[in-house]
Amino acid sequence: MRARAAAALLAVAVLALGAGCGSSEAHPFRIGVLADCYGGSSSAHDAMIASGELPLLERGAKLRGPKPTDGIERVDVAGRPVELLEGCVSGNEDVLPEARRLVEEEGAALVVGPLYPQQGMVLREYARRRPETTFVIQPSDAPELTLTDPAPNVFRFVADAAQGAAGLGSYAYRKLGWRTAVTIGDNVPYGWESVSGFVAEFCALGGRVVKQFWPEFLTDFPAVVRRLPSSADGVYLGSVFPPFGFLERYAAVHPDLGQRLVGNASMLFFPQARAAAKGVVFGGQMPFEPTLAVRRYLASFARAFPRLRVASALDPLAVPYRDAVEAALEALERADGNSGERFRTALARLVLDSPTGRIRLDRNRQAVVSAYLSRVGNDAKVKTLRIVPHVEQTFGGYFTPGGPPPSRTQPACRKTTPPPWAHQ
Repeated sequence: MRARAAAALLAVAVLALGAGCGSSEAHPFRIGVLADCYGGSSSAHDAMIASGELPLLERGAKLRGPKPTDGIERVDVAGRPVELLEGCVSGNEDVLPEARRLVEEEGAALVVGPLYPQQGMVLREYARRRPETTFVIQPSDAPELTLTDPAPNVFRFVADAAQGAAGLGSYAYRKLGWRTAVTIGDNVPYGWESVSGFVAEFCALGGRVVKQFWPEFLTDFPAVVRRLPSSADGVYLGSVFPPFGFLERYAAVHPDLGQRLVGNASMLFFPQARAAAKGVVFGGQMPFEPTLAVRRYLASFARAFPRLRVASALDPLAVPYRDAVEAALEALERADGNSGERFRTALARLVLDSPTGRIRLDRNRQAVVSAYLSRVGNDAKVKTLRIVPHVEQTFGGYFTPGGPPPSRTQPACRKTTPPPWAHQ
C-alpha cells in the first residue's frame, strides 16, 4: 500500500513538474517597443507604433481603440500569447530607464527600437547585462553597433547608415565619370555615417574626396555652394533633411544637376526636394518606385489603420518597427513558442521578406540588404535606376571590426578592393 501511495505521489509530482515547465512558455511573450513620443521625431510616433502592431493585427489581434496608441489585444502565436508594450523615449537619457521598465518590471522578452545611433549604443550596453532578453535594435543605424564587439543577443534587420549609400560611389565613378568629389553631411553621427558609405565605395575604386563640409543641423546649406572647390567633379549630398535652398543655388551654377550631384534618398520624402532635384540619383534602402511588396504592405496598413495617412507607412523611421516585430513573430513560430536560445537561433537564421526587399543576417546578426538607386524625373516622379544586391556592412573589408567609427575625419579615403556590387 505504501509503495503504491509513494508511486502515486511521485506520478503527481512528475505531472506537476511537467505542467510547470509547460506553463513557463505559456506565459505571454511580451515585446517592448521604444519609440519617440515627445521628441524631435514624435510626429512619426503613430506610424511607428502602428507599424509595430501590424504583424500582430495580420495574425488576428484586435485594436483596443481607434488610435494605434490605444494598444492591441493579445493574440496567440505558435500557441503562445503575445503582447505589445510601449516605451516612450526622446533623448539618450530615456533609453535605459524605459528599457529597464519594460524588461525588469513588465517582463518584455524582446525589445525593439530605439531611433538614433547614440540611443542604440546605450541599449546595446544594457543588452549585455540582460543575456536572457533579445534586442532588435532598429532603426538606430550606427555601424559599430553590430560591426565592433557585437552583443550575442542583439539583432538588426535594417541597413546601417553607411549601407544606405551603397551603389552611389560606383555610380558616380563609373557612370558619371567622377574622379574627385566633395561630400556634404549633417554634423551629427548619422550624417557622418551616411557620408562614410559613399567615401568607402568611391575611394575604393580610386576616387578622391577633396573636401568635406559639415553644416550644423538645419543651418545655411546654400552658403556652402560658394565654398565648393571648382576642381571637384561633383557633390555627394548626405543630408537627412532637405537642405533648403542648396539644390536651387547649386543648379544655378551647374544646370546639369544630374551629372554633378548624387545624394541620400531621405530627401525624396520631401516634395520640395524632389521638385528641385530633377535628374539626380539618390540612394537608400527604400524602393521609391513601388514594388509589389510595397503595394501589399500599404494595402494591409490602410485596412488596419484607415485614420492614418497611408504614406506614413513608408516612413523610414516606421518600417523598421514592422520588420522587427514581423521577424520576431516568424522566429517564435519556428521555435514553437519557445523564447530562449531556440528563438534566437531561429531569428539569426531568418530570411525576412520586408517591404524594402529580402533581408538576411550576417554572422554578427546585422542585415544584408538590397539598396536602391532612384532617379528623379523631369515630372518629379521617381524611378528605380538600379537595385544593388547583397549589401553588407564591411563594404568588402573597407570597414573592419574594431576600426574607428565614422566621424568628421573617418573613414580616410583610400584605394583598395571595392565591394562586389561596385564592379557593375
